[in-house]
Amino acid sequence: MANARRRRSSGRPEQTTADSQGLSEKQRQLLLLVLIVALAAFLRFYQLTSFPPGLTSDEAMNGNDGLEAVETGHFSVFYPQNGGREGLFINIQAAFVQVLGNQAWVLRLPSAIFGILTVWALYFLARKLFSPAVGLLSSFFLATSLWHVIFSRIGLRAISSAFFLVWATYLLLDALDRAREGGAYRGRMAWAGVVYGLGFHTYIAYRVSPALIGLVLAYSFAQARKQDWIGAWRIGVALYAAMAAVVVLPLAVYFAGNSEMLVHRSAEVSVLHTSWPVLEILANIRKTVQMIFTKGDYDWLHNIAFRPVVFWPVAILLALGITLGCIALYRGGRRFAYAVVLLWLALGSVPAVLSIENMPNAIRSILMIPPICMLAAAAAYWIYERLSRKVRPQWLQLAGVLVLLALCYEPYHSYFDVWAPNYNVSQVFNVGGADEAARINALPKTTPKYVVAVMPGRPGMPPATQTVMFLTGSYTKRQQDEQNIHYIAREAGEPTDGVAFCQTMAARLKVGSMFCLQVNWSPPPVF
Repeated sequence: MANARRRRSSGRPEQTTADSQGLSEKQRQLLLLVLIVALAAFLRFYQLTSFPPGLTSDEAMNGNDGLEAVETGHFSVFYPQNGGREGLFINIQAAFVQVLGNQAWVLRLPSAIFGILTVWALYFLARKLFSPAVGLLSSFFLATSLWHVIFSRIGLRAISSAFFLVWATYLLLDALDRAREGGAYRGRMAWAGVVYGLGFHTYIAYRVSPALIGLVLAYSFAQARKQDWIGAWRIGVALYAAMAAVVVLPLAVYFAGNSEMLVHRSAEVSVLHTSWPVLEILANIRKTVQMIFTKGDYDWLHNIAFRPVVFWPVAILLALGITLGCIALYRGGRRFAYAVVLLWLALGSVPAVLSIENMPNAIRSILMIPPICMLAAAAAYWIYERLSRKVRPQWLQLAGVLVLLALCYEPYHSYFDVWAPNYNVSQVFNVGGADEAARINALPKTTPKYVVAVMPGRPGMPPATQTVMFLTGSYTKRQQDEQNIHYIAREAGEPTDGVAFCQTMAARLKVGSMFCLQVNWSPPPVF
């Protein structure tokens, strides 16, 4: 108001000044959001055709299911191979492969797009729960999260689960706000149900989400009764539930006919099957906390082995954000916002905490990333507000810019200078199999090509062969005939040594080119 009075005295129209100020603030926020999304796009698209190197068997299995779906025209809601996988992400990958070809980066392109759109979505969600400033900081922390960057550049479906949960939560909150204010809410509520339902077609960890949505609905129900908009609430929630149910129905029908697949993968790794499940759960909680602050996932597929998955300045902010959240729950003040984010954080850890395999585990706890970013952002803004009362604005802004620049550089350095060129990364991403596929592709189709695949001590076709099959477009029988590629696996009773078996097969084969694919268990991390 003081600024408006000063400008009136200078002869400028009051209305024009107020409008320009409002537009300037909106434009500033939009510009910052565009810059953050552009940064996210750079970290996820830059050299995507080269890094990560090679192609894992899990990524290749997605691609091979996609190749088969394109060939047969049968796109499934659930693919039972490889432990069982929800089909939405695989079907999206299949569409990309059909257009752009069977290359590793094509399988990873949907992950990068999902990752970027999640950064965009988190701004709207955090702005809805907290403020525009917290929204911008949340999306920035997500854009520069190495944890999120790595999974945004791998062709696995887990990255899409966070995308759908962030958007679904935002759309639901926005629809409820519209209903409370008497605005048009039904269309938004329907879209919220569709997006929420689609999330169940992504990754098994998404199944923890009903508890989060239940909190939102329970709180809004109490508010609707108190503020006398319960009729709109009932209509909106009924529409939301109906649309979500329609979207989930194909998957439910599949599980009704294949009940063993509903819990197959989770049962394989469940801590509940151990002798002392409570002790295992407590140990896993400790490991998950350590994963964030002190000792991260050791699998080079997911992380720089043993490095905390959250950069230490952001981890400190997270600890402060959790403290602020607990205080808010007790004393009030953004109680609902903190309740949502803290519950989300706890639920996101559940799939990992209930697992006995490879703990701590960055992929099973991937839904923890959005609430971590929001809590850190809320803490960062809390610090900024208090420092702004004591420190000159120009000094505070300069310090803030330097910190943000450091946070921009850290994921780039950690990914491209430390993680991507590491020998262990080339091993877990099966660079050897990708190299064999390149040599096979260099030969003419008229040349018979024999791929002898062997894993010492294990008969049958090794999973790593999936990499060669995808990159050479030779997964199905028809594709193998077209490419003139033949796969030979070691049978029981044949030489267990890879070299000996390859030599035996070389003596038997009289024509064509033979490629010996020896697959060993992944070596332990090397430092």
